[in-house]
Amino acid sequence: MNNQKFFLIIAIFLSIFLLWDKWEITHIIDENDNLISQTKIKDTSTINNLLTNQNLDIPSVTNHNDKLNLPNTDTKNQIPFTTVKTDLLTLEISHKGGTIQNAWLNNYPIEINSEQKFQLLSDKTGKIFQAQSGLLPQGKMPTHHSIFSSKNIYYQMDGNNLVVPFTWKNENGIIVNKRYHFNKNSYVVGIDYQVTNTTNSTLYITSYAQLIRNIPDQDNMIMPTYTGGARFNDQDVYEKIEFEDFNDQPKTSYKGGWMAMIEHYFFVAVIPNLNQVHTYSSKIINDKYLLTVVNPEISIAPGATKIITNSNLYIGPKEQSHIDNVAPGLDKTVDYGILFIIAKPLSELLNWIYSIIHSWGYSIIILTLLIKLTFYKLSEKSYRSMAGMRQLAPRLKKLKETYGDNKQKLGKKTMELYKKEKINPASGCLPILVQIPVFISLYWVLLEMVELRQAQFWYLTDLSAPDPYYILPLIMGISMFIQQKLNPPPPDPIQAKIMMALPFVFTIFFLWFPSGLVLYWMINNILSITQQWVINKRINN
Repeated sequence: MNNQKFFLIIAIFLSIFLLWDKWEITHIIDENDNLISQTKIKDTSTINNLLTNQNLDIPSVTNHNDKLNLPNTDTKNQIPFTTVKTDLLTLEISHKGGTIQNAWLNNYPIEINSEQKFQLLSDKTGKIFQAQSGLLPQGKMPTHHSIFSSKNIYYQMDGNNLVVPFTWKNENGIIVNKRYHFNKNSYVVGIDYQVTNTTNSTLYITSYAQLIRNIPDQDNMIMPTYTGGARFNDQDVYEKIEFEDFNDQPKTSYKGGWMAMIEHYFFVAVIPNLNQVHTYSSKIINDKYLLTVVNPEISIAPGATKIITNSNLYIGPKEQSHIDNVAPGLDKTVDYGILFIIAKPLSELLNWIYSIIHSWGYSIIILTLLIKLTFYKLSEKSYRSMAGMRQLAPRLKKLKETYGDNKQKLGKKTMELYKKEKINPASGCLPILVQIPVFISLYWVLLEMVELRQAQFWYLTDLSAPDPYYILPLIMGISMFIQQKLNPPPPDPIQAKIMMALPFVFTIFFLWFPSGLVLYWMINNILSITQQWVINKRINN
């Protein structure tokens, strides 16, 4: 196996891995279309029973699924909302249920130098993506359909933290303050409830949170990245939930964990109390997709006031510096696939290099150089084998001309020649195979890194976008062509034609690749050419 076959292998692997996300599916079922609406829940087993019960105590409505689970986006202009601005987030929180109906990321413009910021949560028709939360039992406690009041319609963080309260009161005088907590330099939004029981009986209350959205448009069909749901449990199991499988999920309960709606560079996660047992479910209702978590029951004695912690929300980018310490396993939202164990250290190394030189482009170049140095000895063995094969090419051709009609004799004479010259044609195979997982891992690292979004380098304005002038793909194609010329030509004419076509195929293929990834490939090729040229020169001398 020579280096030319390496390109063919990579081409096959690229084709497979570009479709990989469409294959990674989990199978979970949800039979219930309703949240809990009973007045008293004794324990976790009772929660599960109520979640699967089809005869819930629900007020009479035409469609209780719409009543309980769907936001009414058509009446936005009739329902007031409060705007909250922190250093990282700008949110619109509806007074209906305290739903976060819109969220913009202040540090992520839609385009470079644009005043318009990237919108993650949205109440736009056809692009619904919202974070809802509330208390149960319905009718006695405020759900995400209840109307709250707010003292202000605008809050801005001036210090290190900010608390935004919303108030609800029922006819029995029960007072609930729903509070959102914000901290500086954090995408985490805390939610809790301060409940005052003004009745003569004990209240039994359950809190819940859910994410609801439409299926978004795929922004890159050539290299599709994962968009959908995800969960992480107390057994350190991370599972994706494809949109089409939301109705095929079983309810599941476990301690801690989290759930999330994920896009290419951004996501929203609901992270409940890590020390309590929660019930997770998913469903599809009227072309909207819901992930729901129901928290343990809390009791409040007559006349008492208690703070009920709901969940933390992460609304932001897949930045390692922001997600690593938020919750266990949250870093798995950065989708490295089955090669996570290799890709994560590469990502951390790349981030460490960037922390020193503050340039993502040069960080990629340095990381490529370090990888090349790590595999230097393995590559050298492969290149020496190819150089030896190149020297033997005329003699192998002569053997083929002499014994071409006798394959058995030709094989025997060829092996004798290899043995005499102490050359193993397969000796270059293992070094190449060892490097393939590293290449694929780095491919996913560069594809998934939100840090490369709108990162400028040389003439490039965005390392996560294709090269607008096609300069890098063309240089990469030329370097690949030169590298092939340094290798011995394949003995099979058909294979030789295929190999000669690969630089052109790869060049066209890479026109739509993120320029950061093409930069890595180009530098890797240039370093390989240099190494191979030096080895060839030594052997020839």
